[in-house]
Amino acid sequence: MTTKSKVSDAIAKLQINDRVLLDKKMEWATAHRLALYLEDYFHGWDIDCEYNKMGNALNTKHNSHGKYKRPDIVIHKREKSEIANNLLVIEIKMNSGDVEDEEKLIDFTSAPNRNRPFQYQHGLKITFSPHLELKWFENGQEIVEIR
Repeated sequence: MTTKSKVSDAIAKLQINDRVLLDKKMEWATAHRLALYLEDYFHGWDIDCEYNKMGNALNTKHNSHGKYKRPDIVIHKREKSEIANNLLVIEIKMNSGDVEDEEKLIDFTSAPNRNRPFQYQHGLKITFSPHLELKWFENGQEIVEIR
């Protein structure tokens, strides 16, 4: 299974089992539940919510705004900064319209720099309302799929 299909399956479980969280637009609780479902698909990886990588002199500084930002969910190997150990960074929004998370995902999937010495292979913004929308990012840009 690909990373995208594993994430899609985990989201499907979330939509079936945790509809009340989605209906009440409970972002943090939704992120937590999605992280639990992702564990079923990403064996051997660490899956963390609001992880800030502050240990080992690593941080998740979002350079565009000069603020520290923690992704909602990361699939990674803890305390390792190489791209091979940073599979996916996920941002969740209950409603559409927020572009700050997209800027963050562009930054997290871009080549490492002085303030952020790590890079994620993939980024994903999940928007649940008004309808489910997945925006994937790689190499510092949104991936537009042709249908």
